[in-house]
Amino acid sequence: MSYSEVCQSKRGVRTAVNADLPYIQEWLKHEERNGEGFIHNWHLIEKACANKQMTVFVDAERPVGFLTRSISLDTILQTKSDCQRRGIGRALVEHAIRHEEALNNAVLVVQCEPPSSVEFWSKMGFEAHRDREDFKHNSSIYMQRLSKVVHPHVRGDRLQMVTVRIYPENALYPEEPVKPDRVHYVMAKLDEKSRSLELAHRFSIAHESMLKDPVVEVSWSGWDIVMGKAKHEEAVAVGF
Repeated sequence: MSYSEVCQSKRGVRTAVNADLPYIQEWLKHEERNGEGFIHNWHLIEKACANKQMTVFVDAERPVGFLTRSISLDTILQTKSDCQRRGIGRALVEHAIRHEEALNNAVLVVQCEPPSSVEFWSKMGFEAHRDREDFKHNSSIYMQRLSKVVHPHVRGDRLQMVTVRIYPENALYPEEPVKPDRVHYVMAKLDEKSRSLELAHRFSIAHESMLKDPVVEVSWSGWDIVMGKAKHEEAVAVGF
């Protein structure tokens, strides 16, 4: 199959092939300004393509946008300047999010570079990743997306509320009352055979150093199920 046939048969988002690289390199060089631009990350782009870790958005038989390394700290996302604001970046990111969720990756973190990309990632459901020390002296901005995958088989009129509170580590040894950092409310169905609760949707917790070792408190229908560090055996036993 020729390169043209590859493009025509898979318009939209597809895995990048080596034949895409000359076109991408051409417009990245053209768009370099004052020594800045993703052309200076070309070796990373080539490597991602070679490892089948790069997707492109094809329009009119040519790649006009690309994304490397799925959703990660190494992600490079770029759309050809005269093709921006057409939903190309959104399509690439939505495709990558679906891939990550299929792999059961619940917390996705990206580095926003340039900082002007923060607005885009916010629209894609990302929020500021809060770190007390690790990135304190780093000018880069990090954003995270917490998965809330819906479990459509959990439905009906017999659902009950599960409340999950997330606390900083010092909630276990408080000198004064500690308020939860986040509170999740999730409807759930009791499976009487396995004596387990099936949640109507997933909730996710990011490892943010400002919480140190996060503490979770789970209650259901007035019953306290667990209260302790998310990493401890008691929390793992209930599904963390």
